[in-house]
Amino acid sequence: MEGRKGVGVGSIAPRGPGARPATRVGADSDELPDLTDEQREELRTLLEERRAQILASIETRQEQERDTGREVGDEMDEANIEGATAMASRLLERDVQLLSEIDRALAKFRDGSYGQCEGTGEPIGFGRLKSRPWARFSVSYQEQLERDARTRGGF
Repeated sequence: MEGRKGVGVGSIAPRGPGARPATRVGADSDELPDLTDEQREELRTLLEERRAQILASIETRQEQERDTGREVGDEMDEANIEGATAMASRLLERDVQLLSEIDRALAKFRDGSYGQCEGTGEPIGFGRLKSRPWARFSVSYQEQLERDARTRGGF
């Protein structure tokens, strides 16, 4: 723990983008190796496939919004159309946000920082990345962020 004043076992300290510790800090301090080339390629493929799916979904949702074909109807019809439009709009926003996260992860492949926690600089486990390849934080750091948000009333 040399060179990191005030950081003890179990704490999570933000690091600069280039920091790469040899082991994780915290209760689960088992060493997490960097991703293998095969794992990186598998994750890149997952991201690219998911990106293509999201782009298709966004295009479909945008077409549906344009093709509402509104005709004059009763109030119930109008309410149903408004509800469906609001739901489609929320789903479109969600897809756009996820697309942004995926693009960010793909950019991290290009700059060589993919698989590193943005909060600690430590490796993110392959299992987490396999289930959520656009993950920006390790599980322990994400949990810490959520605990901090709850104590501040953010959740």
